[in-house]
Amino acid sequence: MLKQEAISSLEVPESIREVIYRKKAYPFVDRGSIYGFALKEHLVEPVIKPNESAIFSLLALECRLTYGITGGQAGHLFYFHPAFGVSHVGSLGTGPVAGGALVDIGNEMILGGWWGNDGGGLFSHNTQLESTQGMEQFAGRVTPVEFLTVPKQGEGVCSLVCDRKTRTVYGLTLPGHFLFSLSLDSSDLKPRILSQIAGAPGVLALMADGRILGAYSEGRLWSFDPAGECLKALDTYAPCQAGKRYVAGVQSLLVTSDGQVYGGTDVDGYLFRYDPISGKLINLGKPNRQSRIRALAEGHDGLIYGIVEEANSLAHFFSFDRTGQGFSDLGIIGTNFPEYWFAHSIGSMSVGPFGELFLGETDVLSHLFIYYPPVVRSKP
Repeated sequence: MLKQEAISSLEVPESIREVIYRKKAYPFVDRGSIYGFALKEHLVEPVIKPNESAIFSLLALECRLTYGITGGQAGHLFYFHPAFGVSHVGSLGTGPVAGGALVDIGNEMILGGWWGNDGGGLFSHNTQLESTQGMEQFAGRVTPVEFLTVPKQGEGVCSLVCDRKTRTVYGLTLPGHFLFSLSLDSSDLKPRILSQIAGAPGVLALMADGRILGAYSEGRLWSFDPAGECLKALDTYAPCQAGKRYVAGVQSLLVTSDGQVYGGTDVDGYLFRYDPISGKLINLGKPNRQSRIRALAEGHDGLIYGIVEEANSLAHFFSFDRTGQGFSDLGIIGTNFPEYWFAHSIGSMSVGPFGELFLGETDVLSHLFIYYPPVVRSKP
């Protein structure tokens, strides 16, 4: 019988075919672990049906629940519980939904909005009941969605940010591109229109000094100062290839823990960094040959994670190391547990309390994915 030391030292050599398959012919994420979940409760007829399941927004909370807005022919609010999976919370609107946004406003409350053919809407939701459930319950109980006054008749909500210091939510509407605010201290939670920003894409960022950052249709950045209610066009443009300025645009924005703003473009797929203090913008390059950086998130490991995708192509998951190591193309999102599924299109991300990343598929039949980054081995 072999000694334990000898057994532990045995290694099976990897064949050349295995090496080629793993390093050349396997395009899926193999760094860390991915799990995939269908948007349905167990042993009951699904409420979120195909053509209604595209996940447009995700919000992971410290209580370990993750909320999402789906769309397509109809819209829904759902939450994911780590004990029993997905539970349907409520339907949104009466017609097709093309996008949405969620934000944590504190005190176990979230605020959300959606937009679509029927305009759209705004709602608040108390998460207390849902966050106090455990594995002993077969299906999740839910608190009804409370619908609020829309910012403007015929307008829906495409982006939301919350300033906890001033207890104010800021949002952007479609199709009219209205910037609005909502005081969380008001009794009726009624939005107030601040400005109309023609052609503005549906992205907002709350900077450390309380200003709101957004973009115009050709990639020029703007800022809004709530103190003076002043909208200012900045002399700063998102990067694009020469001759493409007229179609350039910003697809995603992310404020990181160090106060910097990272953004992704939707024509050439560039990642850029904007310093709110100096006003300087740096083009960090392309993570992949594809265009449209659809989503960005800051991991607990310090990396910037993103999704790059273009029409009729497979979305690629990537990371950017701010210490100088650059981009890593992590591959295509795929999983075989608990669902066997490979995603073509990914449009939303949110970071969980333990550093896990939630990713939302935006397809006819969509799934929720959870990515666990690898644990860095400490030096002996």
